[in-house]
Amino acid sequence: MKRLLLPLLAALAINSQPVLTNEDRANFSEAEIIKVNNKNIEVIKFKVPDKKFPDRNDVLAQIHFPKYYKNKKLSLIIHQHGSNRDGLRFEKWGGRTDEWGRRLVEKALERGYAVALLDSFYKRKLKPSDKGKFPNGILISEKLNSILSKDERFDKSKIFYSGFSYGASQVLKLQDKRANSDLFKAAVAAEPGCNKVSFPFKSNIKTLIIKGEESHYNPIACEYYYNLVKETGNQIEYVSIPKVNHFFSFNGSIGKGIAVNGCSENIVIQYPDRTFKLADGTSINKKEAKRRCLTKESGEGTTREKLDEAINISLNYFDKYK
Repeated sequence: MKRLLLPLLAALAINSQPVLTNEDRANFSEAEIIKVNNKNIEVIKFKVPDKKFPDRNDVLAQIHFPKYYKNKKLSLIIHQHGSNRDGLRFEKWGGRTDEWGRRLVEKALERGYAVALLDSFYKRKLKPSDKGKFPNGILISEKLNSILSKDERFDKSKIFYSGFSYGASQVLKLQDKRANSDLFKAAVAAEPGCNKVSFPFKSNIKTLIIKGEESHYNPIACEYYYNLVKETGNQIEYVSIPKVNHFFSFNGSIGKGIAVNGCSENIVIQYPDRTFKLADGTSINKKEAKRRCLTKESGEGTTREKLDEAINISLNYFDKYK
């Protein structure tokens, strides 16, 4: 493995005399990258401070490149994992992603995409049950986007965002007025809960929601949010896969665990001023929203018979804008 400091000056294919802004220099100084020998893989470590995790600012991404892409700028998919990072382990620093991310790499590389797999939980000692402690992953994705968009190997106008479960909830934050939605060409939210969402504002982001018909995150919540976003005038599509659970499996059941699925019939909407309302218009505070929405009914069943189909649906969606 080859370690490169200030990676976007040393490892990334930038012009020999780049003109850098102060923001660029800040990005470079906070990033370190390792190229994995004999593999089209690089692992990047960068900093995104989060007050929930003092002194644990580092996050990781493992970037996978197609074998043959010389003289061609690559479309890039940034993927945000779910709460259970049960897929592949990174080549360096011990990062991990989920099963969606592992399979996404295989299928996306075949279509000519590069894929950056985030690990937003890196060294933060988070478990799937720590729902109230998860980082604000959209900020991490935006930071990685701002770093990699300076890399001449990527077409910065064709950077896509995908996420599963927790990651899907971060994707839907692109509807928030405070998000930098213009950074991404299109986005796919695979199995979001949609029980607590951002009030959508008019933007150019194109979004696909994919749901399992028998998910323990009742699809009625995402159906409501889909219609709310559509009424805003944003481009959004919704696909339901029959007879499968949260993991796109046929063997789904309800287990004992923590899930944000108690508000499906009257979802919580957060506004840009950080106030909350239920879908029926009732004002609610953050503490009450948490009490209503958190349950001990999680989903089980990971045979994943329809996971490949769901990933192909997501890639077909990105292909429309590639």
